[in-house]
Amino acid sequence: AKNPDLFARLVCQRLVYQLGKRYPHRRAVAQAIERTMGAGAKGIKIALAGRVAGAEISRTEKYGKGTVPLQTLRADIDYSQMPCFTKSGYIGIKVWIYKREEEIK
Repeated sequence: AKNPDLFARLVCQRLVYQLGKRYPHRRAVAQAIERTMGAGAKGIKIALAGRVAGAEISRTEKYGKGTVPLQTLRADIDYSQMPCFTKSGYIGIKVWIYKREEEIK
């Protein structure tokens, strides 16, 4: 049984669905981070870009917990990005999930 909370694409899809239904973005992101860390990830990073919460001016909001070493080749990082169409326009969602360190043979 593989845990769906460790797949960046599925986490991303859930966020797209929630934000499309006008769910508060901070709560949606906090829940996603909690679930992923609870599933045994070493770190998660989520970036929302665009008219977050229907704001007049677009901005980028970044959330994270644990570590996500993007410079390390042996780090097993799952990444996904998706657009989310909301009432006020598109929000881009990016998710990085750091699962574990791999041994290089």
